[in-house]
Amino acid sequence: MARKTVISKIVEENAQDGVIEFPQNRTLYADQFTDAAPNTDEDREGFKAKSMKEVFEHFQPSKEGVTLSTEEGGAVYEDFQFKQMKDFEDEQLIAQSELLSGKKTKIDAYNSVIRQLEKNKTLRNALKNDVAHENLKNALKSLLAELEDAD
Repeated sequence: MARKTVISKIVEENAQDGVIEFPQNRTLYADQFTDAAPNTDEDREGFKAKSMKEVFEHFQPSKEGVTLSTEEGGAVYEDFQFKQMKDFEDEQLIAQSELLSGKKTKIDAYNSVIRQLEKNKTLRNALKNDVAHENLKNALKSLLAELEDAD
């Protein structure tokens, strides 16, 4: 037997028409997407959206002053704008935030190094041998110095 999701919007305690069946192939996402006070019934009276795009254009949801922690333990405040449902996904939130973009870049770089260590047998052996490890470290330091001088 298929599961049914039922959503109740009760206008009056004795109202029978306040319950609707929600289709299984749909997603209901309910939250407060903006810092602004909820609209009153008068504000919503004339608005009949035909698409999610119209809903986002009309209400223009945003979140201002979101507190993010830096690596040093400080706080950074960032604002997020939502123009479509996709904007709530991780990648889109990261793209809107300078701090999160920087952290993602570092994480990607670390993951790349880890993948190289897992795949490169010669490099793994060089890191196990103390002399080869020291030579590799010195070579990387000189390469880093050259790159910094080039800037």
